[in-house]
Amino acid sequence: MVKLKSAVVMLVCLLPGLSVKAVPADTTSARFRTRQLIIQFEDSHARRIQSARRDQALPGIVLPDGRELKFLRRFDSHGMVVQLPERLSPDAAQRVADQLATQPGIATVAVDKRFFPALVPNDPAYPPGANAVQDPGQWHLFEDTAGINMPGAWDQSTGSAAVVVAVLDTGIIPHRDLNPARVLPGYDFFSDAATDNDGTPGRDSDPADPGDATVDNECGPGEPGEDSSWHGLSVAGVIAAESDNNTDIAGIDFQARLLPIRVLGKCGGALSDVADAIRWAAGLAVTGAPANLNPAAVINLSLSGVGPCSSQEQDAINAAVRQGAVIVVAAGNEGGNIQDVSPANCKNVIVAGAIARDGRISSYVNVGVNVDVVAPGGDDPNPPDPLNNPPNGVLTLSNFGAVTPAADALAIIQGTSFTAAQVSAVASLMLSVNNTLSPALVENVIKATARAFPDASCNTSLCGAGVVDASAALAGAADPASVVGSSTNSGGGGCVMAYPRAPLFDPVLLLVLAGLWQLRRSSLRTRVP
Repeated sequence: MVKLKSAVVMLVCLLPGLSVKAVPADTTSARFRTRQLIIQFEDSHARRIQSARRDQALPGIVLPDGRELKFLRRFDSHGMVVQLPERLSPDAAQRVADQLATQPGIATVAVDKRFFPALVPNDPAYPPGANAVQDPGQWHLFEDTAGINMPGAWDQSTGSAAVVVAVLDTGIIPHRDLNPARVLPGYDFFSDAATDNDGTPGRDSDPADPGDATVDNECGPGEPGEDSSWHGLSVAGVIAAESDNNTDIAGIDFQARLLPIRVLGKCGGALSDVADAIRWAAGLAVTGAPANLNPAAVINLSLSGVGPCSSQEQDAINAAVRQGAVIVVAAGNEGGNIQDVSPANCKNVIVAGAIARDGRISSYVNVGVNVDVVAPGGDDPNPPDPLNNPPNGVLTLSNFGAVTPAADALAIIQGTSFTAAQVSAVASLMLSVNNTLSPALVENVIKATARAFPDASCNTSLCGAGVVDASAALAGAADPASVVGSSTNSGGGGCVMAYPRAPLFDPVLLLVLAGLWQLRRSSLRTRVP
């Protein structure tokens, strides 16, 4: 048996021989693009407003390239709002405004810029407490240094129930901050009857997590026992805890539906089970399992095994991508090279590492050229400073039960299992904005909109393209051409056929994706009421 630990996987492919290059982009160009200007005239020319007709070409004023402007409406006694032939980024619109302002009779030309509401969820554990150092709340979502900029993303979309996210993990248990109406019928692919622990040995239709507690030496000589992790619940909480409901935490996607699939139990899980579960999650037939009536758009695999990517893993990944599934894999927590950990070293997966709250690379994360992006996973400060720089991690859902489920809890956990979950949730929000995105284009946009590393301990050879920026990624999803060019660096992922979610065959949609993986470390887990 291969011991696997939790991760999120986003699979994509690339047409053979096609070189793709990420293009630096104005990350506000999609969301803040405008098609309108405000023109105000000098007193002697204000009469020109009278000759303008709604939705008609504006007489006497053209763009430098000769194209016409359309009159929309009057603006005070000396001005008008006009429409440009196309939507422009703020910078491009300002250049046009500056050129128009030089024409005779025009006093000023202003960009009719876009404004948006600022959404802040009312979940009590979301904001920092009175002492933000000791009680940072869900810092990984909003802090400037290492956060993923969720407030800006939520202003664009809070998700769609049409998007399904599969969580392949230890299964699922109820929680007061997890809406059962959003949890779809999943499946239990865990086949080891000796360690199944759920009362129905082998595979069955109930993905409930019975607990994965072990005693010393149960998983092998010298292996210490551990309490139940409730890892599947914790990963699901990052993605889809009920948000803006005055309870506990805010999940990243307010509306996506969860497809829980149990592949891990006592002493890990088997490659054969995980490979079958990947196919099933994507809607493919698996012998002995019922049809999955809710194929996942995003597949979250918070798990890992040592060694090279097997053909069984790669074949399952490729098959799921052909179905249009985005698969996200974590980089791993062994503190080594990502090339030694699968499925993070498989082709056609997004690899995400982890950074600490202060922006430095997390000490435990696997690194290497296959890493695509990083997200906040937390890390213990060095040296320890419990007052001014206490241990930090990702706040998510958990359970107080040491062996079997007990009372609901929250947990502060470090690791790439939860950075991967963040990337999966961002991908699901991107698909709620634009459901025609192919898996390749989802990855391309995430990488192209990633922001610069906040600390010199990360660079592109260790940590990928940068820190995930959810707001910029959603803006890029709405207007992919504004952030990606015709090619992007393939990194270490290799090349295979890209499989779009919709009939989109432009090479702009193609990209190589490496694996993103994230792992819970039980020694770094803190449970709170």
